[in-house]
Amino acid sequence: MNKPLSPELVAPAAAPRARAAAGRAGGGSDRGGRTRELILRATQEIIAAHGLSGVSHRAIAARAQVRLSLTSYHFGSLEDLLEASFDAYRGHTQARRAALLAAAESHIAHFLATPPGADKLPAFAAALADTLARYVRAGVVEHRTDLAVECSFLFAWNLPPTLRAKVDAHSRELVQLAAQVFRRIGSRSAEVDSGLLLACIRQLEFTQVSTGEAASVETLRLTLFRLLLGLLMAGDSMPPA
Repeated sequence: MNKPLSPELVAPAAAPRARAAAGRAGGGSDRGGRTRELILRATQEIIAAHGLSGVSHRAIAARAQVRLSLTSYHFGSLEDLLEASFDAYRGHTQARRAALLAAAESHIAHFLATPPGADKLPAFAAALADTLARYVRAGVVEHRTDLAVECSFLFAWNLPPTLRAKVDAHSRELVQLAAQVFRRIGSRSAEVDSGLLLACIRQLEFTQVSTGEAASVETLRLTLFRLLLGLLMAGDSMPPA
């Protein structure tokens, strides 16, 4: 129960197709690397603005201001490009996930060191809700493209099988990461609790990204506090048979 949270769950998955594309780009030259980054960034911006259905080689080339042939040269098929874009999203958002993990670990350590009392669970729920609220708010305000890209992949229903497997693995990793938090504080339904928490966070994120209206930290904090406190106070409760 008291095992520290594992940072391994926030590490990005390997990207064999991206590495193969790097080889086609001339051994990872600076010029080829810059072109790849331009194409990847353009792809993510198109996904954020128009969804996955808006992605095409021609649209990407126009946005990245590169020759049309270069999108295929560096990435092959459109499926390879989408997969590389998801890998890139995973990679450059890892630092935010790691920082959230560290903050959660700090809250857990304080919770475990606090003597039993009536305010112990509400205080922990309030502290964690505040951290999560600020994380969600920062995602909407400061990292909107990344968040829109994530939502586009998570809620897509017709992804190619290889990409679908990667997205599903990413979702499972997030569930397990949240489940670690609930296990550390004694939950016996950690996966259920983590699934409910992530469902709430994703709904908050999707609503704000799709409407373009960012909720205040106070509103997010209250929503998450009430959910967390309910989960924590449920304890071992089960529905009647």
